Amino acid sequence: MTDELIREFSKKQSKAKVQEFYENALSILTSALSDLQSSENNNNLNLSEKYVKIFPMGDYTNDTFIDQTGELEIVIASNNPQLILANETYLNNLKNAKNKKAKDSVSREGTLDKIIFELLNSLTKYFTKETTLLIINDGIKIICLKEYGFRLLIRFATFDIKDKHAILFFWDPVAKNQKPINLFLYNENMEKKDRQTNGNYKRLIRIYKNIRKTILINKWSVNNDLNKYFVELILYNIPNSLMVGNDIVKIFYKTYNYIINCNILNFYSFDNKSIDSFKLAKINFSKISNYIHLLKKIV
Repeated sequence: MTDELIREFSKKQSKAKVQEFYENALSILTSALSDLQSSENNNNLNLSEKYVKIFPMGDYTNDTFIDQTGELEIVIASNNPQLILANETYLNNLKNAKNKKAKDSVSREGTLDKIIFELLNSLTKYFTKETTLLIINDGIKIICLKEYGFRLLIRFATFDIKDKHAILFFWDPVAKNQKPINLFLYNENMEKKDRQTNGNYKRLIRIYKNIRKTILINKWSVNNDLNKYFVELILYNIPNSLMVGNDIVKIFYKTYNYIINCNILNFYSFDNKSIDSFKLAKINFSKISNYIHLLKKIV
């Protein structure tokens, strides 16, 4: 990579387009949720709006995005005690089911799992045939590039309002499980590291996300093995001392040399626990080793 390209990759991008898309997406989501809540057939969906919070997450919220037409992530989170209990009961009954027939017969009434599939059906009327809606492990993926110029990922979670850490339990509608994520600590620690490095942490993330994009375009890896949270977490493990300075090119090469030469077994997560505790990154040491190999092919 040339020095000029590294500097270009590090630049902050405008939020104008994504802000417009977010407003459109929020309007669609609230309408679709309202449709479900008012439906006579869905009295047990536990969707009362007084419990529901809708908010964006991911790189469009922390200024580390690189694509004006990328993927916006939105979370639908509920602290409804009935919904939390319904999820736990459903998971416990699945665990105790002895065979596939028994698992298939477990009731999903009042669970996030049912809400996700019901919402998918409700959302279809708000998009044209040019748009594709899918159920994936992370929630509902809406590929609406032709219609809106963006992609949308809707994640679903619950949280206990009494939990001072506000841990979010993200639901996986494919694997039928939930993963605890301390999303607020993740955001807090990213901002802290960025302040400590005078903004270079986020500049570097943008550079490495552009490298990730090159890797995916060349089909050397897939998004599930190398997502955006993965990149953020790798760079979180680089000492702040290597990120300070005024020349982003020099800083980039210092961080690159650190990544390819350090002991990755010492890497940890945003919560200072094991590297794989931050489930959004879908990371492990094998994937990190492969990432380092791919970095060497490009830099």
